Amino acid sequence: METVLTLVGLIYDSVADASRWPSFLEAFVGAIRGRKATLSLRDSKHPEFAMVTWFGWSDEDVRVYIERYAPADPWGAGSGRWPEGVVGTDRDICPRAEMEPSVAFREYYVPRDAIHGIGGTILVTDTGQSVIAAVRGAKDGPFGEPEKAIILPLLPHLRRAALLHGELGSLRSQLSTFTSHLDRYPHSLLLIDVERRLLYANTAAREIVESKDGVVIEAGQISLASRKQDAVFRQAVGQMAADHSAPLLRLEVPRPSRKQPYRLMLMPVQASGVVPLAISLPAVSVLIVDSESQAEPDPAVLRELFSLTPAEARVAGRLVLGRNVEEIAADVGTSIETVRTHIKRILSKTATDRQGELISLVLRSVPFRRP
Repeated sequence: METVLTLVGLIYDSVADASRWPSFLEAFVGAIRGRKATLSLRDSKHPEFAMVTWFGWSDEDVRVYIERYAPADPWGAGSGRWPEGVVGTDRDICPRAEMEPSVAFREYYVPRDAIHGIGGTILVTDTGQSVIAAVRGAKDGPFGEPEKAIILPLLPHLRRAALLHGELGSLRSQLSTFTSHLDRYPHSLLLIDVERRLLYANTAAREIVESKDGVVIEAGQISLASRKQDAVFRQAVGQMAADHSAPLLRLEVPRPSRKQPYRLMLMPVQASGVVPLAISLPAVSVLIVDSESQAEPDPAVLRELFSLTPAEARVAGRLVLGRNVEEIAADVGTSIETVRTHIKRILSKTATDRQGELISLVLRSVPFRRP
């Protein structure tokens, strides 16, 4: 029982940190007196396995198996027909009389002294099957009931781990997509908790905070340089954290540099229903608008939206930054006349008559800045 509990703990450690799966397999192999082990996935549309992680096998062993022997492996084919939650030895999967003459057994398993096997089906879905398997050599003898008794209670936990791992992977992929877009957004976005601790900042927000020009981080907390506005800010965060239906709050924040004040919009983050469990959760989102921002629109987006050439997109981006014709010509390394020609074509393609109209259109239409 103690061995099983230790292995269960390692399973859940590995859910949060996939790099720990080999450590689980190492302990698993030790518990069942095996030599090598794998966690594998089988795509329902293809017969071969894809090794997720392994212990005891070399990377070359895994590559050779997948490329050369997996499609004709009787053990793999037999285990692929097993339902979820079943544990069996190699003899349960495939009779020795059928296994030993196979190419996979003679050319792959025997030279690596991996002639006895055991495994269990962790999870079966419409898209595939996940399996845990282990092997050992001739001197160790076949696997039997004692090893089955260790693996069987692990399968429900491995199943939960597989589902959690899949969900976490999906969430991480979504989060990566969202944050990559937010990092290209020209306005600054912060997420803070009830104590005003910074939980997230996009690229534009990090630039503002690092400049220490009105919005600063002190002891890990967001604060405002203006004491009066900081008191209002502190009170608003507390109110929004306590009441998620609290109204939006707009603040103008003076800047020591005497540039145009930042405009802050504080919005309560709706409660997710998640119990914090000592983890800080977002309470308030803070949008910071810098009217003097010099973030250039992404030329690739300009090209797609307005059918501009690369050169025209570069010129349009610099117009939005307030550059004049002479400055743009120097920036892009071309003549003033060429820049004027580009501007005429840009105005035509965007159906605008003046540069002011063009700039307004771009600012409304292109929420992404150059990455």
